Amino acid sequence: MKKLILKSFTSLLALLLVSASNFSLGQSALSPNEKNIESSSPSSPPTIQDPFNPFSLRPIPKSHIAFQKTLWLRLSFKQKTNLPLWYAGHQLSKFLIENALEGKITAYQDDKLETVLSKSELLEKLKAENQENALQNDCTTRFINFSELSTLEIKEDYILDNRHSRMIHDVLAFTLILPHNAEGNSLGLTQKIVSFSYKEIIEKLFRPLKEDYVVIETTKSNGHIPNLETLIDARFFHGYVVKYDNFGDEYFEDKYDNKREAALKCIQYEEHLIEFEGTLWEY
Repeated sequence: MKKLILKSFTSLLALLLVSASNFSLGQSALSPNEKNIESSSPSSPPTIQDPFNPFSLRPIPKSHIAFQKTLWLRLSFKQKTNLPLWYAGHQLSKFLIENALEGKITAYQDDKLETVLSKSELLEKLKAENQENALQNDCTTRFINFSELSTLEIKEDYILDNRHSRMIHDVLAFTLILPHNAEGNSLGLTQKIVSFSYKEIIEKLFRPLKEDYVVIETTKSNGHIPNLETLIDARFFHGYVVKYDNFGDEYFEDKYDNKREAALKCIQYEEHLIEFEGTLWEY
């Protein structure tokens, strides 16, 4: 009887030792030491970058965008509301072209900002067709008078930022336009001359000035004009929506034969955007 009890006790002890050994091995596998970490630790997963628009001055990650619409606005420098962009001796078109010719900013063929214009190509596009109303340089080459580039087209993304719960006008590009009725335009057609990156304009030309306002000194009165970045952010200008992103890449004037009807559709679409933003927060 004693031998049977002793044999059973020995078997139970051996079973407990085996179980304890297996448990310690399991623990070492679940909680490896420093050597195990260095030799067998899995490589860290690659970080996923949230894409954003490289031409945006203040880029918004794609995951933060709940709604987006690309708009094209056209404004006239000669309109009183837009005089801060076109006051005496400080025409925006002249300022941008001169800096592009000096190589301080990049000139593009269109507002897609893909095809870069060289200095010679830019000068070629600035050549005047109507020789009577053009400027003349030392080489007898005549160029468009900067005062005739009186129309600006602004390309921007109209974005609903779901992280901050607000609508944002993300300006991307400026395009200088020669109106169809300009004296130097013999073709009688609206001509897009050159485009610029808004981000590059602000970062290379205006932010280095470190001035929130530009002081205007005249014999009649003194005044202050906001810096271009402040002016655009505060929407201190007036322009009409002439196009929104569509499959045909058509302007409103291309969709309607009657110019009056096209102008009314531009205003109605702008009112639709205002109503969309106003009713957005009711849901």
